[in-house]
Amino acid sequence: MPTENNRVKNEIKVWLSKEEKLKSIFEKSPRIERSIQIEKLKFLKLLLFKYKKTKALDEIMTLRLVKDEFRNVSRKIYPNMVHRLFNEAIIAAGFERKDKPEYLRERELNQKSIEDQLKNSGFHDSYMKVLDLMKDEQLNFDVPVSYHISENETMEHSLSFGKDEQGTYKFNGFSSILRDFSSPSGYSSHFFKYDKSGSFNAEEAYNMLAGRAVLKNGTWKQFNFYDKDKLDNYRLHEYPEAYKFNLSNVLNTLPLKGDDDDSFESLANSLKKGRREEAVLLIEGREMKVFLEANPRFKTLTFYNDRMQKISLRELQSGCKVQQVKKSDMQFERAPKKLTPKF
Repeated sequence: MPTENNRVKNEIKVWLSKEEKLKSIFEKSPRIERSIQIEKLKFLKLLLFKYKKTKALDEIMTLRLVKDEFRNVSRKIYPNMVHRLFNEAIIAAGFERKDKPEYLRERELNQKSIEDQLKNSGFHDSYMKVLDLMKDEQLNFDVPVSYHISENETMEHSLSFGKDEQGTYKFNGFSSILRDFSSPSGYSSHFFKYDKSGSFNAEEAYNMLAGRAVLKNGTWKQFNFYDKDKLDNYRLHEYPEAYKFNLSNVLNTLPLKGDDDDSFESLANSLKKGRREEAVLLIEGREMKVFLEANPRFKTLTFYNDRMQKISLRELQSGCKVQQVKKSDMQFERAPKKLTPKF
């Protein structure tokens, strides 16, 4: 959502909206009006502090008007000059002793919260850029992040941030676009809303847009690429625990090579994150390399050969169209390749 470049004016608009809400909650009375005006003085004092170093001409001019408004409001609630000077001194002292340290502490906590959210979402490398924009006191802003997944695939993210009425920055989420240049229709996009209880991270977003299912909070989730909501986001197929797809049980039916507890658990956890994983099967004394994906809809796994062509379990068992593993090929990584972001 675009906003004006004048940050002081933007914050005043937010305050005026808050002021109207307060007035609508309480009955009109001189006492309530006076309390609101005292809070307004504190807000204007903070505004002058926050933007005192601005070099933007329109903001400097707006701050002059803020100073005038501070004097006007002060005269209104403290008509007597002696009382006015006394109360302005109290407000100034209170600001230095309480409001200013509290603002700086809350800002630091807000920055730490945003950093943690970006880290959990897989975008920690973008934090310094986000921090600069937060310090710049923008109301709403987006941060682009893009990188190559492979020779033919790229991911383009746009991280969305906004400031609420309390002046706290929120990470709203990120929109993602997966482009597959090897396919004429290789384009999929979705906005992933940030939610502390079950947000998707950058890797899961890629896996979802690539068509795979991800297990979140006990429920398998997979995009329905044939159905979108009014915001142009894909609707979800959801398969909760009651659907009775047990990935470990399905994996246990496969003749996996190296199926010790650690490697088995690692493979299962990776598939739950929506990854396509490499595995080696022992079929009639032969070691066969395949690639696996979780398929909760049909309560099974999807198999691929070395050319990434789908293949059935029956074909696997017959040894059809599957590359036989060479000794030099026996070691493989379960984790995906590290992605190099380009800002």
